[in-house]
Amino acid sequence: SLASHYKTTIAKLCIRWSLQNGFIPLPKSVTPDRIKSNTDLFDFVISEEDMTSINALEGVTGYGSDPDQTQW
Repeated sequence: SLASHYKTTIAKLCIRWSLQNGFIPLPKSVTPDRIKSNTDLFDFVISEEDMTSINALEGVTGYGSDPDQTQW
């Protein structure tokens, strides 16, 4: 529903969410149109309210560890 609200794709919403959280997203595609589309995500900003909603979602596969805090 958020992708529809922002008139974008779920993939682009996820990439934008990563950027707004200060993460470096690593989208992968071999399709030239999709590669271009993945870089065209500066025409919208996810609101603080929606960022909070997304951040509150529980991960399907769990959560990754902060690599700066992980004991190797």
